[in-house]
Amino acid sequence: MDVRWLEDYLALVELRNFTRAAEFRNVSQAAFSRRIQSLEQWLGTALVVKGAVPVRLTDAGEQFRESARIAVERLFEARSSIRAAQFDVMSQVRIAMPNVLARSEFKRVLEIIGQNANCSFSVIVGTTSDVVARYLAGDADILFAHDCVAIPTHDNLDQHERLVVRRDRFMPYATQDAKLREGFGFPGKAKHPFPMVAYSHRAYFVRLFEHVLERAGEPLPHKVCVQCDMSDVLKEVIVAGHGVGWLPESAVDASAQELIAPIGGPEWRLDVDICAFRPRAQVGPKIEAIWQALASRVPQLQHS
Repeated sequence: MDVRWLEDYLALVELRNFTRAAEFRNVSQAAFSRRIQSLEQWLGTALVVKGAVPVRLTDAGEQFRESARIAVERLFEARSSIRAAQFDVMSQVRIAMPNVLARSEFKRVLEIIGQNANCSFSVIVGTTSDVVARYLAGDADILFAHDCVAIPTHDNLDQHERLVVRRDRFMPYATQDAKLREGFGFPGKAKHPFPMVAYSHRAYFVRLFEHVLERAGEPLPHKVCVQCDMSDVLKEVIVAGHGVGWLPESAVDASAQELIAPIGGPEWRLDVDICAFRPRAQVGPKIEAIWQALASRVPQLQHS
């Protein structure tokens, strides 16, 4: 027995025409007719008078009409009730994280927070500024983002709980091709600036880069050759040998490590944190359980 047969039959009863009923049910007329025949075979009797135009019901068809309507209504009411109860048990936890962390960190974080029973997750990704704005607007329960004490991701995040998940480093990378690396002449000279793969002005990593320059206290002659606000795009440009660019170490996976490597001295590198944020206000038990699970595993994450 297929509930669609009952829905088809009720559509036929209402429209009294096989063609129109098939169109209403979004199936071919042949398929619709076969489903009505299957219902009749399941019941063991004809429901419609063969050849009658408009469609006319047999006595058995009239008798079955109300039973079919009640059966469909009760089935869908039961489904809605079960789904509502299931959604309550498996209510979604909304997580926001930048693209760069979604690729490098989400799997390891999910291994921890996913161990909490009765939780499903909705993940919001985008640029750092985008996901921070959505989290602050209330679209997410937990935010994961790079953060630096000297250069906070967003001033308003000071009002939120902050958990350092693990340490990261923001540093310049270049292709491992020795000839190209030497040709870049990093950190550059006034007459020979090195080609730089840079972040767009609105990216959070631009602020980190500017802090690196300020802290170093020396010029860094460069010429921007490519600009983008996504680390993954910049990484591919660096791999292709177009210039030097700053990346978080977490964004350079094993396959990329075979093609690019850090360049320059420690003065061009900046320690940053990968942090989790949540509101200080009272949160539900699911969020609290996830936060505590994450906090209990921070030492393992920091050394993984």
